Amino acid sequence: MQILWGFTVKKAFHILLILMLLLPIVVSCGESKENKDPSPAGDTTITPSVEPGTSEETEQEDTLLSDGLPDTDFGGYEFRVAYGSDDVNYSVAEDYTGTPVVDAVRDSTLYLENRFNIHVTPILYENSRTPYTASITAGDDAFDIMFAADWAAYPMAKDGLFADMFTVEQFDFSKPWWPSIMLENLSVCGSMYCSSNYISYMGLDWTRALFINKDYADRLNLPLPYDIVREGAWTLDAMIAYVTGASSDLNGDGRIDASDEVGFVTGSQTWYCLQEAVDIPVYRRDADNVPYLDFDIERVDTYVNKMRSLISSPDFLNPGDFFGAGVFQAGKALLCYGQLANAYASFRETDFSYGFLPSPKFDESQKSYINCCTDRPWAIPITVTGDQLDLVGTICEAHSCHNYQNVLPVYFEMTMKSRLADAPDDAEMLQIIADTRTTSFSFAYELPYKNILGDLGNLIPAFLPGIVGCFVSFHTRSPFLFFRI
Repeated sequence: MQILWGFTVKKAFHILLILMLLLPIVVSCGESKENKDPSPAGDTTITPSVEPGTSEETEQEDTLLSDGLPDTDFGGYEFRVAYGSDDVNYSVAEDYTGTPVVDAVRDSTLYLENRFNIHVTPILYENSRTPYTASITAGDDAFDIMFAADWAAYPMAKDGLFADMFTVEQFDFSKPWWPSIMLENLSVCGSMYCSSNYISYMGLDWTRALFINKDYADRLNLPLPYDIVREGAWTLDAMIAYVTGASSDLNGDGRIDASDEVGFVTGSQTWYCLQEAVDIPVYRRDADNVPYLDFDIERVDTYVNKMRSLISSPDFLNPGDFFGAGVFQAGKALLCYGQLANAYASFRETDFSYGFLPSPKFDESQKSYINCCTDRPWAIPITVTGDQLDLVGTICEAHSCHNYQNVLPVYFEMTMKSRLADAPDDAEMLQIIADTRTTSFSFAYELPYKNILGDLGNLIPAFLPGIVGCFVSFHTRSPFLFFRI
């Protein structure tokens, strides 16, 4: 990948600074609500799987987190889950398939049905905004919750078609099945209209993280950097230093390609996620949760120059696919920046040992690791009100809690070659990744600057329209309206 053409990064950012001074971005908002504190719970580590009927199982039951909800009998209510593709098995399953994680989802579905005397009914919709929008605007009570692709769901949130999740009494946002960074990124002015939490494991499946080839590291006498992660020192510099000199030109043609061995591999669907990981969201929040533009030029300049150094070195390869997964699966990469789904679908079949690492921090002063994801977010239509909203809130909270404690451990083991108890380092890394995952606010709502590194090949045309066109206003009905200055 080539980074810059015709001018330096600093010159480009000086231009941006001038433009921002001349064209301030104004963000206004209605009166903010007083909400439940979405701060993370203290110890949220998932207990590894144990054999049933043992003293270990009893100890595990004692440590399980409670959703704090009563076992209400909803009298056979048909709980309708609308979705726009064949991805419903990430949240509910109608049958057992023999696939452990799908069977765990099926167990979760039956748990809900038996605990609350309901029947969960998936409803397949066309994979677009049109049928959802038509149903909600017509006032139909056609479904209780819905899942949709991000490009469909977030525009519907901007159109005011979803209930504010922060008003749902049953949701306890201090619990670990509501990732705290996700709450921060997807809420605006004290409201949240779409979510990505553990009512589904798709968001985790599509979370970007690092894979490490342990055999490759052993050949290079490189210690596995788990302790560096624990110390909070797994930074961009640390990652680049780790892969420097790790490539090998096996065929002697003077360049690194997929037939060689490479230190770091990734593809085209990662840069906006790495931007989020190193805490360059561009938009930050004030004390009232109102977004404002906070373009840290020096931070972006440092990030771009470090990545330019890596990408232009022989220790980097973009083989032209989404995640570089094929190169890693062939055992030819030390680190791969991909999505956890790569391990779930493919890497478990490899003949080498691999592990997991969170995305790097910008530097050690960054408060926490951040692991960006995409998802099919879920929402509650505004047609759900009153007692029905209490019912939906109860079921969704119980579902999220149960999945967090029962589906996630199965998913973790499905991404690994061994049981959680046999690979405590990787289980710990996966838990860090799960607890710090989020969706980029600017990516979700299609705001400017969502992919700085990817846009640098055509810097000024990419940034100028965003500077001129990003006047954002908020009001109580439709959470977002975009206007031209």
